[in-house]
Amino acid sequence: MTTSRWFRSFFVAAALATTPVLGGCDVGDETSGDEQDVVTSTGTFQTFKGADGHYYFHLVAGNHQKVLQSEGYSSLSAAKKGVASVKTNGVSTDNYDLLQASTGEWYFNLVAGNGEIIGTSELYSSKTKATSAISTVRKLIAKDLHTEAAATGGAHFATFKGSDAKTYFHLQAANGEIVLQSEAYSSKTAALKGVDSVRTNGGDGASYEVVETENGQAYFHLVAANGEIIGVSEIYSSKSNADAAVDSLSALVASEKIADPQ
Repeated sequence: MTTSRWFRSFFVAAALATTPVLGGCDVGDETSGDEQDVVTSTGTFQTFKGADGHYYFHLVAGNHQKVLQSEGYSSLSAAKKGVASVKTNGVSTDNYDLLQASTGEWYFNLVAGNGEIIGTSELYSSKTKATSAISTVRKLIAKDLHTEAAATGGAHFATFKGSDAKTYFHLQAANGEIVLQSEAYSSKTAALKGVDSVRTNGGDGASYEVVETENGQAYFHLVAANGEIIGVSEIYSSKSNADAAVDSLSALVASEKIADPQ
């Protein structure tokens, strides 16, 4: 952490020291099933003007729990840019700083690439609970991005039944190109699990295996951690084109800007 970020975190910690610690109602106290309930509905960003005249935003979960609050902005438009920054930065675990307050409780900051704090969590009574809360915030932001992609006609997953009566899915980019096609599944439920596997594995370039053909063309597989092939690309005219497609696809999946199948 840079010196400037350390000082910002120190002063945030001092301010949070007077905040009630979340006990039985915090995200970290939820069981895995209860956490799923928290992220079932899309999170809501709420902007408001504080008593100090500055503008803020909250990220509120589907159960109405506040899970992230911004720092103060000088205008509503600036606060809305802060919301956009949360959506850009909030899906990567690398952008979260997990910190301990002077009282012993734990919290986290969501930090932009330039080191600025975009949002701060509530206080949690343990490191485990704060870590679990980071996971919940990431899921809420990802779900919001999925919904936004659907509303704007962006990239999307689609499931369909093939002529062999098996179920498949593909990933279609915003320009209409199908960039990944699945293997065959016995049911739609199984195919949807395959979509989840793309979201889990597809943001990492190391999960792709580029295969060259005898005539110099190439294609790639997206491979799960257990070695199973999740999806296959179209055939490209060269390995360099296939490599570029891997970079593009992994960045798209990592961004979470892909709508769920309808």
